[in-house]
Amino acid sequence: MKNLLPCIALTVGLFLTPSPAQADLPGLKEQPWLGYFIGMETKRKYRFGITAKGQGTLDALKSDGQPVYMHNPIQINFDVIETTPEGKDIRKQFIPDSLASEQEASENPKNPVTFRGKVTGDAAFEVTVTPERGGFSVSGRITDKGSITNPLHFAISADFNPYVSKPGDDEAKMKRFEERAKKDVLRYETVSRKRDKLEFLEETNPAVAVAEAISSAKIETDGYAGIEFTLQASEKSKLTFDDKGSRPLWKGFTLRWTVDEGVDTATQKLTVAVR
Repeated sequence: MKNLLPCIALTVGLFLTPSPAQADLPGLKEQPWLGYFIGMETKRKYRFGITAKGQGTLDALKSDGQPVYMHNPIQINFDVIETTPEGKDIRKQFIPDSLASEQEASENPKNPVTFRGKVTGDAAFEVTVTPERGGFSVSGRITDKGSITNPLHFAISADFNPYVSKPGDDEAKMKRFEERAKKDVLRYETVSRKRDKLEFLEETNPAVAVAEAISSAKIETDGYAGIEFTLQASEKSKLTFDDKGSRPLWKGFTLRWTVDEGVDTATQKLTVAVR
């Protein structure tokens, strides 16, 4: 029995000791922000947050203050991209136990909030979120290349999927859907100040159709209850479309923010305004 007691104590200790692999950012404790590091909300417009695992989510809200899609937010991704000698871009994966911040979890912060982490290859990065009038801005930078010798750059992407329920092949349902989406539009301005638009029902590859990088994109769709999202790149940064082939925008699209060659990423930002 004497020898058994230390074994029991050791076993209990193993269960009670937190695993480093479970380390996340500090988290808020109450709904709707349970498990979020940052939460921002404007009633009847939008809800933006950074989860304790470093994932950004942006929701359009209905008039009752609930998300249009409970489980389908616009995903805001913070990416460290490695470019191989062959020109292939590889998105590096977060190291789960590397996320940290000197700041506490906060709801509707008044000042910028920064968190940091590492990706595979031990490269380090940091992300800063700043509240702005009518929205927020996000920025970031690579602070250490770790063991990676290939070029690295920091990027932010926004994944839009405005229609969870697709019309399928049913002709009648498709006609009703087309009536709903006929006014959906993405208006953009290029870095050389040319303005144009893409309609959501058009079949197109925006990565090809919009050959020049853009400085701003204004997205209005019934899929997000008509709430308008504007993405604005700062002066020495730009937005481009990910190449997903030729298809209508209502099936989903991704806008990616990057900084001009040779410019310190931390001096630039992507601003998201909601109205």
